[in-house]
Amino acid sequence: MKSSYVAAGALVLALGLWMASGAFSSDSEDEKASDASAESEASAPMKVEYIDVSLTPKSRDITLQGQLEPRRHLELRAATSSFVETINATKGQSVNEGDTIITLSLDGRDTDLREAQAQLQTARSQQKAATSLREKGLQSQVQLEQTQAQLASARAQLDRIQRDIENTQIVAPFSGVINSLPVEEGEMIDRGAFVAELVDNGGFIVSAQAAQQTLAQLELGKAIKVKLITGEELPGKLTFISSLADSNSRSFSVEAEVDNVDGKFAAGVSASLIVPVEQVEAVFISPSALSLGDNGDLGVKTIDENQQVVFTPITLISSSLNGAWVTGIPDNSRVITLGQGFVKPGQKVDPVKSEPVAQEAS
Repeated sequence: MKSSYVAAGALVLALGLWMASGAFSSDSEDEKASDASAESEASAPMKVEYIDVSLTPKSRDITLQGQLEPRRHLELRAATSSFVETINATKGQSVNEGDTIITLSLDGRDTDLREAQAQLQTARSQQKAATSLREKGLQSQVQLEQTQAQLASARAQLDRIQRDIENTQIVAPFSGVINSLPVEEGEMIDRGAFVAELVDNGGFIVSAQAAQQTLAQLELGKAIKVKLITGEELPGKLTFISSLADSNSRSFSVEAEVDNVDGKFAAGVSASLIVPVEQVEAVFISPSALSLGDNGDLGVKTIDENQQVVFTPITLISSSLNGAWVTGIPDNSRVITLGQGFVKPGQKVDPVKSEPVAQEAS
């Protein structure tokens, strides 16, 4: 009887050990499978997206911030005193050189003119008679010189009156736009009074400040572009480079001339003066593709023929909200556009080609 209890206990113990052995074995195999899967995933190259890039000719420019200023801007002032008889233009009107803007009243000047003309005629006759008498010895030299002086005085008086009459016509000294006309018909104005403001809108001077480092790359007469804040571009040329730096900013004044075709643009508009320096081979890159190297250098990550990541430093040529033109990337490179933040130089990747980014207009 006792031996049967012993046999039964041994059987139960063996069964328990067998079950425990099976459970431990199963857990161990699961752990091994999990570890193998993780190791496999860790060793698999990371997928990244890339684009193929090609070099494009691009102008490297210097951009200076400035504004449009009128080529000529003049305040017209009365050269004589009188009443405003007629105003022949309106504010904002375009006028041509020589057009009469304001006519002042003659106010008796026509009578003065006739009197001066008569006095001149008398002085001529007197001088002619004195000359004849002098030649016959019947007139002294002093008397002859007096008649000559009277003739010169009569001519000067006539010239003054004629000039004063001409000054009653206030004319445009150049073609432009009437920007201000602060007088009214019938108003009495004095000599030197401000009567009109004329702006030459046929062209502009673009003034800007250039840093010392860029001065050597500027050249008088060089063709430039002026980009307005509105987006339009105007062609022009450099006409002035200061030879003396500003005492505060240490920058140099630069001016360019541009034409205002059809008077379309207004003075005072902010503008960028774009000076081309050289032609380079560049690539247009999306901002998302840019990254920093270990030394803080700006660059991109490319993929070599071994599917490994390479950090390529770049030089910025120009930039916009859509991206940047850069140099330093070899032609036909594969530039990583997605996933570059998760891979390092030398790491092997699984490259997947993506759609190219839209390039900015040159």
